[in-house]
Amino acid sequence: MSDRTRWTKPQLQRMIALKQSGMTNQEIFQTMKQEFGRPQTIGEINTELHFLNKGPRDDKWNPAMDQRVKQLYDQGMDSKDITTELFHEFAKPDMWQETYRKIQQMKLQGLIG
Repeated sequence: MSDRTRWTKPQLQRMIALKQSGMTNQEIFQTMKQEFGRPQTIGEINTELHFLNKGPRDDKWNPAMDQRVKQLYDQGMDSKDITTELFHEFAKPDMWQETYRKIQQMKLQGLIG
């Protein structure tokens, strides 16, 4: 599984809180690096905040797909591999970024680790 997919719920929550407090992405990067030992680059913060801000499109998801995301994530698949599996089974989503945003949402809701 890619490192990006391995952000934990506390890390995502902290990142959101820091952004909401008015910190710049550079300040968030420095704080996260100090508190969690990651990320390695500010680009990871920029990308993660972009995905968190955008969120998954609800019209692309249904309960069966949500369950399948959980199963595949628990098996160690990353968002790109999960997207491939979902597309074969459900003919959607068409982009791995949608799956990645769904994984973030599910982590923040406590549905996956």
